[in-house]
Amino acid sequence: MISFINIDVLVLLKKRVKKVSSRKMDGILNKSSCSHPCNAVKCWKWNVNDIFKKQQSNYAVLVLNRTITQSQEIIKKLWNNAALRMTVDGGTIHWDTFATSVPENEQESIKLPDMITGDFDSITDNILQKYKTKGCKIIHTPDQDHTDFTKALIELNNYCEEQQTKMDDVIAIAQSSGRLDQILGNIQTLHLIKENRLVHPRTRIYILSDDTLSWLLHPGDHIIDIPEESRQYKRASCSLIPVGEACTHVTTTGLKWNLDNQELKFGKLVSTSNSFDGSEQVTVKCSHTLLWSMKIPSLASSIDKAKK
Repeated sequence: MISFINIDVLVLLKKRVKKVSSRKMDGILNKSSCSHPCNAVKCWKWNVNDIFKKQQSNYAVLVLNRTITQSQEIIKKLWNNAALRMTVDGGTIHWDTFATSVPENEQESIKLPDMITGDFDSITDNILQKYKTKGCKIIHTPDQDHTDFTKALIELNNYCEEQQTKMDDVIAIAQSSGRLDQILGNIQTLHLIKENRLVHPRTRIYILSDDTLSWLLHPGDHIIDIPEESRQYKRASCSLIPVGEACTHVTTTGLKWNLDNQELKFGKLVSTSNSFDGSEQVTVKCSHTLLWSMKIPSLASSIDKAKK
């Protein structure tokens, strides 16, 4: 099985660290693995080098209501190898545009969405009917108290409970440009996942936007493997954003501009347009939740690569 991000977990005890056999869980890393002198502090290792490279995994893909701009080959592989494929409202139109844009002799190899959700205020009737006729499951979620992204994750969780399974990862294909309110709404959903237990607590959620991957770093220690292509690409950016609350203590290594027990807070310091110093790993120790984003150049379409 493929894991988009593999997180090894061992329980760290304050007075005594027991030797335990290596096992894959989600949460706390072996103290010797993360090299951080932490007592019962959660440590995560994010193996970004493995992203998009393996063939199968227990992950889900969601297409939100934005244009799909990534490499056609990467998106086809990501979509077809997913355990669950979902399009969200107007995202179905964008998926249909993508699916019909691949070479005609390859279109039959593109798998259909397993589920289409949303309040259906941005999908056209003909596209909805097209996929309904093809046998896709249609779930109307009219609740206006939550975004379509949030409601899609709720339906994904319902599916997992019905099937008695768990997704290791969920990749939401979205955009970080365009309407600012929708961008912030997607980040709000990332925060709601933990606060409201929208999905299984061991399921990891990522937002894929153009050639950038973003996810939340919760309080604790994080080790992020940096792909060689990102380390060598001069314009490969990354950022640490304190969305929702200040992060009073942040310490990093592996960045061009590192932080040393500093505060990240809107109105003061926010680490945007940072970069990598060439190290194979970036480490982040944070007191509060941060939004981490990083550029992975190979995700970009050939047109975007030519422009850059």
